[in-house]
Amino acid sequence: MQLPLMHDLLFKETFANVANRKQLERLIELLFDYPEGYLRNKLSVQYESPLQKNKLKQKSVRGDIIVEFDDTLINIEAYTKFDLNSINKSLYYITRIQANKLEIGEDYYQLGKTIQINFVDNSILNLGDKLVYNFHFACDELPEVKLSEEAVCVKIVQIDKAREIAYTKNKLEKWLKFIAEESYEEREKIAEGDDLLMELNDWIKKYVNDEETQEKLNKWDLQIAKNKGYEKGKEEGQAEGLQQGIEQGKAEGIAEGTKKTQFKIIQNMLNNNMDLKDISNITGISIEEIEEIKNQ
Repeated sequence: MQLPLMHDLLFKETFANVANRKQLERLIELLFDYPEGYLRNKLSVQYESPLQKNKLKQKSVRGDIIVEFDDTLINIEAYTKFDLNSINKSLYYITRIQANKLEIGEDYYQLGKTIQINFVDNSILNLGDKLVYNFHFACDELPEVKLSEEAVCVKIVQIDKAREIAYTKNKLEKWLKFIAEESYEEREKIAEGDDLLMELNDWIKKYVNDEETQEKLNKWDLQIAKNKGYEKGKEEGQAEGLQQGIEQGKAEGIAEGTKKTQFKIIQNMLNNNMDLKDISNITGISIEEIEEIKNQ
């Protein structure tokens, strides 16, 4: 089973896992230009795995990675599509996290730093070719004047730009290109000569080829597809302003958003020799329809 590391859940399951703590340390060191080894054994990491908790539908489960060290708190997210909704979500997260750090009786200068790191593909921001951009609260007329520059920052990491790099000796570029690639073989070529990346690539291969993990990832993909289809249908219905349009939009959105994904997921399950009855129970697709897909 081949999955891109920028897969919605695989990215977080990989970098939040304690087995890959050295890799997370090194990635953050590179992003902040810290010397190698500066973060060794310093990170406190919080992450609630939806796969392990089997709470795929519960928004109360923390789906992002929270990292703390020194006076700094970092919230890490990965987006395969960075749109207006993603931007609003990112701004909401960073302001909420910063505000929640204040304890009664403390001064604001004691809050420390709060940084949102977004690894993004397909961004609507139309930035330049740089791999990393830092955003702050700034003035339209005087963009060089930034509010709370040392306290709050949103860091945008352009993974699609890293994918375009042919070859590089720059360590940060190499790590971002590794994250951007979509198969074990492609990542293996990039990782050559870097022990941490080679170790990470082998861990990913072992992880995604575990049968139980595959089943959970397939369930996650199907649920995400259904959620996206529902939301799209809802928006279309609301635009029409009629209840009938809302219901029709929901149905059309679900059908459009899940059809292709369901087909791909079922093919993956069949390729892994899963029982037809089990596939039917997981996906809700009849055994007859699954057999048709199998024979195509």
